[in-house]
Amino acid sequence: MTPKKLFSFFSFFCILVFSQSAFAQKWQLENQKTTRPIVKCYTVEVINEYRKTHPGAETDGQFENWLQPKIQSLKSQRALAANYIIPIVFHILSKGEAVGTNPNLSAASVKQQILQLNKDYANLSNSPYAISANTGIQFVLAQTSPQGVTLAEPGIDRISITAKGWDDYTPSGYTNSYIDATVKPNSIWNPNNYFNIWVIPSITSGASDLLGYATFPTSSTLTGLFAGETDNTAGVVVQTGTIGSAFAPFFCGITYGLGKTLSHETGHFLGLRHIWGDAKCGNDFCNDTPIHLTSNNGVPSHPKPNSCGTPDEMFENYMDYSDDILLNTFTNDQVARMQTVMVNSPRRITLAISPVGGVPVTASNKIAFAECTGVINQSETGSTGNYPRYKDLNILLNVEDKATGAATVNIAASGSAINNFQYQLLTPTLIFAAGDNFKNIKLRIFDNAEVDGNRNIILNYSITGTGVTAGTTAQKLTINIRDDDNIKVGNSPVALINETFGTAGGNFPLNWLTGSFQAVAGANKWRVGPNGGVGITGQALYITDNVVTKPLEYAVDSASDAVVVTPKLNSSGYADGNISFTYKSNGEADAQGVYDFGRVMFSYDNRSFYYLPDSTGGPLTLQGDSLAKNTGIIKLPRNLIDTAFTIGFRWVNDDNTGRNPPLLIDDLLINVNPYNVETAVSSSYGFDVRAASVINNFRSVPSNKMIAVINNTPATLNGITAQIIQAGNAVIPLSTLGGTYSRTQKVFQISPATPNSTALYQATLFFTEEELAGWGANKLNLKILKVNDGVNLTSGTIDSISASIITPIVVENTAAGYITYTGSFTGFSQFMLVPSNTTLIAPKIDFTLTANPKSILINFSTLSENNNKGFAIERSTDSVNFTQIFFVKGNGTTAAISNYSYIDNFVQPNKYYYYRIRQINNDGNFVTSPIHGSKIISTDNKIEITITPNPASSFINVFVRGTSNLATIELINGAGQKIKQVTNVNASGGVYNLPILAVARGIYNILVVIPEGSYTKRVVIN
Repeated sequence: MTPKKLFSFFSFFCILVFSQSAFAQKWQLENQKTTRPIVKCYTVEVINEYRKTHPGAETDGQFENWLQPKIQSLKSQRALAANYIIPIVFHILSKGEAVGTNPNLSAASVKQQILQLNKDYANLSNSPYAISANTGIQFVLAQTSPQGVTLAEPGIDRISITAKGWDDYTPSGYTNSYIDATVKPNSIWNPNNYFNIWVIPSITSGASDLLGYATFPTSSTLTGLFAGETDNTAGVVVQTGTIGSAFAPFFCGITYGLGKTLSHETGHFLGLRHIWGDAKCGNDFCNDTPIHLTSNNGVPSHPKPNSCGTPDEMFENYMDYSDDILLNTFTNDQVARMQTVMVNSPRRITLAISPVGGVPVTASNKIAFAECTGVINQSETGSTGNYPRYKDLNILLNVEDKATGAATVNIAASGSAINNFQYQLLTPTLIFAAGDNFKNIKLRIFDNAEVDGNRNIILNYSITGTGVTAGTTAQKLTINIRDDDNIKVGNSPVALINETFGTAGGNFPLNWLTGSFQAVAGANKWRVGPNGGVGITGQALYITDNVVTKPLEYAVDSASDAVVVTPKLNSSGYADGNISFTYKSNGEADAQGVYDFGRVMFSYDNRSFYYLPDSTGGPLTLQGDSLAKNTGIIKLPRNLIDTAFTIGFRWVNDDNTGRNPPLLIDDLLINVNPYNVETAVSSSYGFDVRAASVINNFRSVPSNKMIAVINNTPATLNGITAQIIQAGNAVIPLSTLGGTYSRTQKVFQISPATPNSTALYQATLFFTEEELAGWGANKLNLKILKVNDGVNLTSGTIDSISASIITPIVVENTAAGYITYTGSFTGFSQFMLVPSNTTLIAPKIDFTLTANPKSILINFSTLSENNNKGFAIERSTDSVNFTQIFFVKGNGTTAAISNYSYIDNFVQPNKYYYYRIRQINNDGNFVTSPIHGSKIISTDNKIEITITPNPASSFINVFVRGTSNLATIELINGAGQKIKQVTNVNASGGVYNLPILAVARGIYNILVVIPEGSYTKRVVIN
């Protein structure tokens, strides 16, 4: 017998759901009747328990020795494509509630389960694996009863446990004796003709602990070899709450209500073992399933390697324990096992040829979102990319059965989230073809650094075509995106709770809750008392069976389940956290299991509880410690950070023997840690900063520590990255043109995706107290030095062209251990702190002029250059209005001496010219030299015409030396024709540019006419 999800020592977490009558109520103090927990699979334990009382029962080895050769034979015959149709009867147990009222499920619910079972076994549930396979097995509802009567409700046998006198059908421990000994034999239909499924009231009606179990097939019924399964027990037992489908889950939102429990248990019924082989790194006898360390639970994510050497586990396999929403895969080898069992195992061989008839379940082509609650809660935290940083959500749009033809579904997104900034709908159009039973909607959630609050995305759809139609439920989906940037910064932990339970009074602390998961809680209860014994000072919280004298003892013969829950705790804005407490917890355990023990749980709503994991990933279990023991520091799991939660302590004991003391808790301390300030060389991801956004917190990767805040941007800035490019606590020498000063060793760099020298923004830089300890009391008077990117901070000299000094707003948070410096800036740069007396002056550019007979020579040099684009040489005749006459390219950044020169050939004799040099950086900043002047002294008044370039292609520069008169310039072709003419040209005041783009190639004459005469120059035009 093989239950699927049974509560055991090995379970990772437990989901607790209130009874239907209390479904909308809060957990109440003392004696609140809640329901039993969901519990996990005892496959091996149930089989072993049977073998204890049946020494001749078939062993695993005997079964596999029988089965494996038959599998190989079937494979060699290529006979795995056989199709089987199996009739099912659902024995629905209730107390006579109206049909459709839990637990007396409606026929519609049963049909949804059959639809899901058939999809799962036909490989139509969206498996991501190439080795997934169609089992060739399908299921129908039995048409007739064992008496040959046509069933009014096909495949359903409704049983009143009141009429039967079945007063206890609740499974107990490993044996489930009442169900197997009483319920099954008195209700089973011929297992050679029917696949029997018993549906017992689930935890939502407070009756049962288990989700499901199945009988395992056997090799034969030979004399002397007892089968674990008989004609009186063959089949599957499942809880009411597991009956449903992905399209219409039971009690929408329950993680096991999508119908996959029956798919799992049917796998056992057809010969499949758990994927981890029911042992650490065990064998499930399927070569194409990866080796699992143990079972998976909840919703794990890929990759999930393990210590068995597996790089990634197949937690989507139906034979794992993952939540129903993940399960979607049977592999080829698993199919081979099931096909072999169908051909060879007793009671399976005859099912496909059953004479009872079968009613196929048909369904509509209605569609609905798979998230039947209509809500997905999702953090914005990205998992992919550096810029942009994002995570993709795959959202299923399910068809109840399958599309009947072509249809186009257009997805529309609305809500408070901003499209293309906070999210992007990657699949706005879905194309359905006949036979499709689902489509994936891909929604990309963008991460950002902005404290922008929680927001939502609302998905709706419209349909074109008739291949699918709109359903009646789950027609809208809201994705709530939780902001992860509203963080707290500091270096000291904060206690969410520090409870020692006082020294007297015996009262529970304020807002603590107590109760039980059992309808009958038992005699052992939680109390606060002074009798904790050795190692305990003052009062403690503990289990006792005497609520008056409160001894640290429990009634070992009173099966009990007692839970105590802390007040709501809030870790919002914190980076991580720890829990520690002192405990005693002896109880009972033996080789068969753990019976009396303590557990630690957590909850978000005090309705669904999950076990806190220990260091191995299993549930944190407290058992076997009779003396006071401290847990040490236990790291809070990531899902308890940045959220509200409670911590619960649970004591469970059976009605057999036990050992005192029971569970005691003292000195409960839960600390959460703020985000530290980054002190190492590091970088953030790249994020867009929206215009006018108030706070954008940039944190390092992967340590997630605070670097800087950026805000107050008048325009959106794209792909901003905050980095620490130098780190340390030292005071570093700094040379500027104004003198020698100091700077912080820590240097920031803020950079955009593309260079932007005009961007306006405010930045706040974070320093720890240790990083500024070397500055003493002067640390609060430091200023921000903004140095252009590319400037070498360790060599060269800083000047006002390459840097600027900003007086910041300084805030010291002594308790949190950090200081912030905030300033407003233009352009992106390097940042550090400097003393308030630091002076920057412009670099001096000096040059000399040498007058030659027909030109003026300009010479200048630099001792070093920082980010230098080059030098614009400017000339004037009045020392006021300057015109650039040439540009000399600079040497960028260099510590070497650089020499430059330029000859101005276009000067008139006896005329005074003024010159200056403008040095321009790559970021556009510049500095201008002093003005110098010179002139050519000449007694030669000869007229000279200068033509450049020659040959020419797009323009001709004309300069006339020796006159101050205006000229007429003509362009004459080889035939003597005038091609161009311009008049009143000041060709003597400087170069005149004559455009010739439209002139044909050839040899031409330039004719310059001035009062002194006419002058001709030949020019070649290419």
